[in-house]
Amino acid sequence: MVEKTLPQGVFFNCLISSVEIHPTAIVCREATLEGCVSIGAGTVVHPFAIIRATNGPIIIGENNIIEDRSLIENILEDGDKVMEIGNQNIIEVGAIIHAPSIGNNNVLHVQCEVSPNSCVSNGCSIGVRCKLFAKETLPERTVIYGKFNERRVAHVDPPVPQGQLEVLRRLLPSYHYLQKSKAAA
Repeated sequence: MVEKTLPQGVFFNCLISSVEIHPTAIVCREATLEGCVSIGAGTVVHPFAIIRATNGPIIIGENNIIEDRSLIENILEDGDKVMEIGNQNIIEVGAIIHAPSIGNNNVLHVQCEVSPNSCVSNGCSIGVRCKLFAKETLPERTVIYGKFNERRVAHVDPPVPQGQLEVLRRLLPSYHYLQKSKAAA
């Protein structure tokens, strides 16, 4: 049994399969959420995104954008290990994320892949179709780009997606049914 207190004060108990959605989060009904999943305040989950807690719980922080056809799956070998995604991340279309930890303010671009051996710190950017399979934690502000997964260090963090979040929060409910917020009592 895993018990964890979320930043929003929501109690997270993974004894049984449960999905907890903060009341201010926008989660489209067409998205797939399976297992013990907690979605934080202000996070937006697009239709056809898949969040699957196969081998342990997943906790997603505040103000993230999880786009269409992206896959976030906890396939960590230790079944009680919590997969955590921080705040203000953008996970773009078709990204595949299995990392045990994603920090804050990262951009995981279209069709990138992050393995269960890797962790992403803060302010990182993983480029289109780039792959991170090494057993490592990316240093802050690391940018992975290009056909050969080249690396460099950025001098500034990626911009916070506040404007994009506001537009999505306004438009998605107009065109999609939403999953109702659920929180443990």
